[in-house]
Amino acid sequence: MSKTELHRPERRPGANAAYGGVIIDGESRVLLREPKGHFGRYAWTFAKGGANSGESAEAAALREVREETGVEAEIVGELPGWFVGTTSDTKFFLMRPIRDHGDFHGETAAVRWASFEEAVELIGETESITGKARDLAVLAAARLAPRMTP
Repeated sequence: MSKTELHRPERRPGANAAYGGVIIDGESRVLLREPKGHFGRYAWTFAKGGANSGESAEAAALREVREETGVEAEIVGELPGWFVGTTSDTKFFLMRPIRDHGDFHGETAAVRWASFEEAVELIGETESITGKARDLAVLAAARLAPRMTP
């Protein structure tokens, strides 16, 4: 898949929608999650998932981040466009951590803060070609995004 196919201005017709967050802390580290059993052939990825009925994109992204990482966050920006994965097109929001509750959903084996360079290596361990390429595109977009501070 080309970069153009991985990052689109609009969601693909008929594609499932998902919403996620890229949490960046004050030390410019990103939070990654390791899916339990490396589900979907992902080694490390970002928290994401579908919206519940009546839930906004932002609320879904914040909920998924909290459930899958144990971190309560706030949205400080939005990555433009949609990122194409294996099962959905995902809208990602830039977030900053508010509080680490230390408990995450059973779908997550571990969470890890990583520099952008470390994150490239960790995401590179993912065996899903589409998933790896999507997450690297998300990481690159987050790295270039302006940082908003409170």
